[in-house]
Amino acid sequence: MKKKWEKFREGLIDWIKDVAELIRENKRITIIVLSFIVLIVVAILISSFAAKKSRSVENVISTEDSMETDEYPITNEPLEMDAYPEVNELMKKYYQAVADGDVETVKALKTAVDDKEEIVINKKSEFIENYPVITCYTKKGPVDGSYLVYAYYEVKLNDYEATAPGLNAWYVCKKEDGSLYINDDEQDEKLSNYCKIVSVQDDVVDLNNTVNVKFNEVMEANEELATFLEELPDTLMASVGEELAKAEAPETETTVETVEETTQEEVAVEKMVKATTVVNVRASDSETADKLGKAMEGEEYKLLEEKLNGWSKIEFEGKEAYIKTEFLEVVSEKEVEATDNEEPEAGDDDNNDDDAAKAAEDSPTTGKATVTDTVKLRKSASTSADQLDLIYTGAQVEIIMKQADGWTKVKYDGKTGFVKSEFLE
Repeated sequence: MKKKWEKFREGLIDWIKDVAELIRENKRITIIVLSFIVLIVVAILISSFAAKKSRSVENVISTEDSMETDEYPITNEPLEMDAYPEVNELMKKYYQAVADGDVETVKALKTAVDDKEEIVINKKSEFIENYPVITCYTKKGPVDGSYLVYAYYEVKLNDYEATAPGLNAWYVCKKEDGSLYINDDEQDEKLSNYCKIVSVQDDVVDLNNTVNVKFNEVMEANEELATFLEELPDTLMASVGEELAKAEAPETETTVETVEETTQEEVAVEKMVKATTVVNVRASDSETADKLGKAMEGEEYKLLEEKLNGWSKIEFEGKEAYIKTEFLEVVSEKEVEATDNEEPEAGDDDNNDDDAAKAAEDSPTTGKATVTDTVKLRKSASTSADQLDLIYTGAQVEIIMKQADGWTKVKYDGKTGFVKSEFLE
């Protein structure tokens, strides 16, 4: 390439010398010729520039056409609050149906409601009293008659005075008859990209942040509500799993399982597990929780509980601790008789009653207490009440209130229930 350029340059220099010589010999003719040459060169340059410009314009037009066909034009309009009565009416009907557990109404207002969501709606309605506050923030959607709706709500839960704030994003479309519905079908990439871009616009981000701040303030001021909401996803997950299993299993198998569960309530199974690798032992079921130490490969521990969130509670150095379930392997199981805290039967030894009464009287009234035997955490202060959990010997509970009837209300592993006072020290 360099040699070609040098050759061209040398040829150009020779041509210039020839032209100069021609000018000296005949100035008039030379000027006419040169003018003609200049006009030709200018014409060529103009033609070349025009062609390039034309191609550039064509490219721009082509790109714009491509953008219009490949993506929806993004709206830059600000969020509007409660601007469309028909949108507000749709949202109020939907949230009221969720609170009532009215699956049929939900399915009439929203697409893609599967069996799992039906169960979730039914289960959630057991905890929800109503939605006293619903505010709709909207932006126009990518197609005519559609909206992106950011529904701010406050939910009133049973047994709690404070309401919990939240925010849901919905894609709302119009039916042929003009009525609106929540479109929860799987969307194509064009629409997904549109929603993602709008969701990070400043006003939408500000709305999210405002709701998050309000939620955190409510949770800090209402500890029991915060605990309930933290546990609710696990509770719903367990309920949904049970309902789906019942729906899928034959009727005879369901009956057998029910009988087995009733029988197993009377007998606790104590499991020993071992670590399959070197793994961190943590203070709670979270990867950000404090480390209590390390479990070495092959070390065995008593399994206290296998949680649905992928963690297992074990007994570690005399305390409760947590390890990821995937790093544990069951090495042995044995049945142990669980202390059921049943009411005394006729003919029981009076001395045992006296000992129990003395232990109950001496049990702590505040702070934390240690469980002296494996006991059941009951939903209410009765031996016939539902069992919430099984508390093993040596575990600690937080005392909420000691009652005069021989029961103490406690909090254990995020659950609030009752145990016999005689088994606390």
